[in-house]
Order: sequence, then structure tokens, then C-alpha cells
Amino acid sequence: MRSHPQTLILEPLPADTMDAFLNALMSIGLLIILVLIIYLIDRVNTMEKETRQVLSSLHQNNPVTPVALPFLGLSSKRLWDAMTGRPDKGMDPLALFDLQGPYQVILSKHIEALYKEGYKHSQLGITEEPPNTRQVSSSAGTVESWIPPAQAKAIYQCGVQAAQTPELDWAPIRAALDEAGSYLYGKAQLDASSPLSEWLMPAGLAAGANGSKMS
Repeated sequence: MRSHPQTLILEPLPADTMDAFLNALMSIGLLIILVLIIYLIDRVNTMEKETRQVLSSLHQNNPVTPVALPFLGLSSKRLWDAMTGRPDKGMDPLALFDLQGPYQVILSKHIEALYKEGYKHSQLGITEEPPNTRQVSSSAGTVESWIPPAQAKAIYQCGVQAAQTPELDWAPIRAALDEAGSYLYGKAQLDASSPLSEWLMPAGLAAGANGSKMS
């Protein structure tokens, strides 16, 4: 008798077994994703640490030279306040002390420019209110200087009056100029031993100015 081949019949898996199998696959997938995330985070942290080390090494080998700002970065009224005992909070007193010499140059140039401007304007017939701020240059740098309006006007008017008054009658003008200068230098605690009139209104200046006009 011939034997007939038997047909293999696959029975479907029970529903519970199928769900367990799918859950196992999902768990394995989530585990793999979690491992990848942990690896990537660790890698990023390692790269960040290495980058910081490289930057730190470059900074140590090539230190950045700080840029020195003229007059500690101060200008105009802030500079005046700092030099007259009212500095910004946290400013170094020693740095302000070292600034006295350069500031005296700035203040003297500001005063001189105001006086000469008044003298010249008087000769040209110009009448105006003098500004109390001015850009002043020195070896320490260029800065906007500020002085109180009352003293700025007084110094300017001394120049105006000097151009209109014979030198023999300059005594009251010299006194007014010296008073304004004494106030400014005194407030800034600068050397005021030499009156302004000695170098701005010396004897014989009017004769020379009449020939060449004060510049």
C-alpha cells in the first residue's frame, strides 16, 4: 500500500502568546533607544568637556591683553564728578589718583580754549552762549570735558572783556579769571598755585594780540 504524505498544518498562536511576543519586541526596541540616548548624552558631554579644555589651553597660551580705555572710560560730567570726589560706585581710588595729572592737562586746555574763543568772538563781533563741554585731546587720549556752566561762561566772558578792554584795565578781568580757575582746580583737587591770568593774560599780551589776533 502506498503511504500518502502528511500535510503540516500550522496552528495560529494563541492571542495571549502573540501579545506577549509584541510586548517583548517593543520592550527590546525601547531598551535599544534608551541605550542610544544615554550614549549620545555621554558623547555630547565628553565633547563639551574636551572643547572647554582646548579653549582654556588656548587662553592660557595666548592671554588676552586688556584694552586700556582713556580716562578709565569716563567722559563729560561723569569724568568731572569722578575727579571732584563723586566717582561711580566701585571705582578704584588709586586709579583716580593716577588720573589727576592727565586730567589737569585736559582741564587746562578746556579753560584755555574757552578764554581764547571768547577773545576771538569779541574781535569778530560774535555773541553766543559758550558750551560747557568740549572735545579735548592730550597724550592720554581724546575725551569730552565738562565743567560747570557758570565757570564756563565766566571764563568765556573774561576773554570777551579782555579783547574790549585796554591792558592797563585788565585787573578786574584777571581777578575774575583767577577766581573761576581757583574754583575749578580746587574742586578737582589739582595744583592751583599758578593763577590762570599768569599764562592766559600775561603782561604785554594785548600788544601782541592786536598785531596778530589771538588764535
